[in-house]
Amino acid sequence: MRILFFFFGLIQAAAFAQLPTKPILLKSKNQWVDSNLDKDGWKYFQDQYTNESTLTEGDEEVPFIPSLLQSGKDLFSALTGFSFSIRRFRMKGLSNRYFSQSIHEISMNQLSDGNIPWANWGGLNEVTSNNQYATGLKDNEFQFGALGNAVFMQLNASKLFPQTTVTLNLSNRNYHQRIAFTKVWSESKNGWSFASSIAYKQGVGGQLKANEFKGFSYFLSIDKRLRNHLFSLVLLGNSQMNTRTAAITEELAGLAASKQYQPGWGLQANKIRNANWQFNHQPMILFSHEYNLHEKIKQISTLLLSSGEKYTTALDWYNAADPRPDYYRYLPSFFTDSLLAQDVLSQIQLNPSQLQINWDHLYWINQNSSSDKRARYLLEDRVERNKKIALNTRYRIQLNNRLLISFQGQYRKEVYTYFKRINDLLGAKYSINWNQFAEDNLPNSTAIQNDLNHPNQIIRVGDSFGYHYAMHLSQWLIMSQAVYTMPKFDLNAAIEYTSTYYQREGKYRNGVFPQNSFGLSEPNYFNNGQIKMGITYKLNGRNYYYFRTAFSSKPPLVNDLYISPRINSLKQLDISNEWAFMVEAGYILNAPKLKITANAYWIRINNAMDVMSFYHDGYRNLVNYNISNIGTQMMGLEWSMAYTLFGGVTFNAAMSVGKYVYHNRPNYSVMADNEPYISEKGVLYIDQFPITGLPHLAIYNGLAYRSNSNLFLNLSSSYMGNQWLSFNPIRRTYDAAQNLPIHLDAEQIARPSSLPNAFILDFSAGYSCRIKKFKDGSAYYLQFFLGVNNLLNQSIITGGYEQLRFDIPGGDINKFPNKYYYSPGTLYSLSIKTKL
Repeated sequence: MRILFFFFGLIQAAAFAQLPTKPILLKSKNQWVDSNLDKDGWKYFQDQYTNESTLTEGDEEVPFIPSLLQSGKDLFSALTGFSFSIRRFRMKGLSNRYFSQSIHEISMNQLSDGNIPWANWGGLNEVTSNNQYATGLKDNEFQFGALGNAVFMQLNASKLFPQTTVTLNLSNRNYHQRIAFTKVWSESKNGWSFASSIAYKQGVGGQLKANEFKGFSYFLSIDKRLRNHLFSLVLLGNSQMNTRTAAITEELAGLAASKQYQPGWGLQANKIRNANWQFNHQPMILFSHEYNLHEKIKQISTLLLSSGEKYTTALDWYNAADPRPDYYRYLPSFFTDSLLAQDVLSQIQLNPSQLQINWDHLYWINQNSSSDKRARYLLEDRVERNKKIALNTRYRIQLNNRLLISFQGQYRKEVYTYFKRINDLLGAKYSINWNQFAEDNLPNSTAIQNDLNHPNQIIRVGDSFGYHYAMHLSQWLIMSQAVYTMPKFDLNAAIEYTSTYYQREGKYRNGVFPQNSFGLSEPNYFNNGQIKMGITYKLNGRNYYYFRTAFSSKPPLVNDLYISPRINSLKQLDISNEWAFMVEAGYILNAPKLKITANAYWIRINNAMDVMSFYHDGYRNLVNYNISNIGTQMMGLEWSMAYTLFGGVTFNAAMSVGKYVYHNRPNYSVMADNEPYISEKGVLYIDQFPITGLPHLAIYNGLAYRSNSNLFLNLSSSYMGNQWLSFNPIRRTYDAAQNLPIHLDAEQIARPSSLPNAFILDFSAGYSCRIKKFKDGSAYYLQFFLGVNNLLNQSIITGGYEQLRFDIPGGDINKFPNKYYYSPGTLYSLSIKTKL
């Protein structure tokens, strides 16, 4: 901390010690540019700057080199952002909480899980592309930033490009048609600006037989400029309903003769019906105010209000057979008797419908298993409702031509309410709010009651059941940063402090945990901070070298703090703040024909936490694996290049190579949902185990052609390797390594499951033409864009996981084989846009 304050003091002392400077005149193509222009005005001339430019200080002439100004994506992100996404690539191997997104400077990262809810503004491509990016620890104007990257979205009507566009998209992805209309008016003479956009997306069938997608997006922005004030109102939202896909085993892909097999649907009255849906609608409204207090001081304030719901659907059953057709006990591989296995295989081959949900059979059981038609099967919604309020204020102070400082304060309050809701009783008349797992483990007791306050509650369609609780989360944040520009060096530093509050509120008094499930729990408070600083050496207007470092402390995510918040308020025993340390150094070349970026980094994260909940065959119950003291380390290199060859042809290349590992043995404990005690604990033997779920090696190459006639062509390839599946913790414990058969050893059990390397070929093309010109200079344009991914039509494994089951007595890792997600082959998207 002392180092940071010293750094801040050094910047400010240097600023106030400067003599008053004269306007700097920079010669470029016989034109002179005043350096007192806003920083963004320098970007156009950046490639022309060399040592010709000078700054007069006393009797000396010191070369003055412009700073790196970058409002769009850096070269590496621009080249790889889409191509690498098929394998769930994450920059620097970091988790989602180390990336940030804001709208009007309000953080969108959820306090509950750290994720960014991109779906909330999905479909509004024409307006949400007004972003600024800060990669890694680079300074930015708005916030502290993030270790991964930070995206800052500005949706003020007066800051959007005036346009009238109608867009039609045709695709064979999740949605097949999209139509959008966007209108952005120029600012009127009396200071009013308006912008609006609506979009509709839909798709049925296609490469996935049971696929269905419906989405409606809307956006409205109104600005009013009044002297030194800009008042803004923004409303946006996306109501979306779509089917979900599931991971499958290789055995299932073979039985169905298709890697696009999906078990979550079946025929009902000869019509396709899917059990796995997801819905999301969380609209938000923002009120913003910008006030120029002084020519060098600006205040920006924003209030956000949001309320909405999202849910996923799934089958649930009580005292009945598992209805899922991919349940492992229904497959040939489950049977050790070869004759039985062959018999099951023959039945599936003769009747492939066994691999789909038998909806008619579920209805028949519900209507005939009891005289009162109590539900044995039902379709449930797993609901998350949220309410959010946030207030942010930032002061931007340009003390002089060299020193820019800013101060930010932000308050966020988020309330998440979770419960299950009956979507469809599937022909039954009612159900009872009972816990069947407690009935099995604790018969003839009140433990069967999901809610002791309403015992034996009769529930019907629309009623909540199972669990019902709320999480109250809030956070205060203050931040300050400074950017100091010198002739050959740029310095930046930032500091941030947060105070975070978590508290659970139970709506049900659970029968297993009657004392600590209902009402408000004991709150938790966490105080955290982040600091970062960086220096950039400007050799000339084309060559830049930088070094940056940061320390970050974050509270545990609330979803990782509570063990089983569905039914009680118990928390992990080893609670601590998560902290990270990062250094990065790099080189940037911005020349007319050649652009290069190279960034080397080292990151160490300690004290992370996680909770994994799943059904455990040994316990015959839902269990919670509570993991603490997780340590990870990431080091690697990101490199990119764009070289203009000849005649509008550019060769692009990028590479990310890293080593991402766990650097210790985390602690774990196991608690079953219906047992009020820890049943086992120990350490996970994953030291030096690779971080899973993303490629550690990714390479991009591409040739792009752009002609003077507005034609664009791009052919690119991506190679991704060194990737491992999300792991099963049970296989990495002391118990799993004991009493193994002679032919097995612990290393075979613990070895990570790897994915095959992938090579992907993509193509894109764009063309723009003017179809009509008006006397006032405006014109109608017609734009086409075609993107084709996976040209070789490969069925690529995009991800997956080890099943959270393990044959401890036999040590057979193939008894519960890995599950994979497969790409659906070649995908295309054609966009046709008319623009005024």
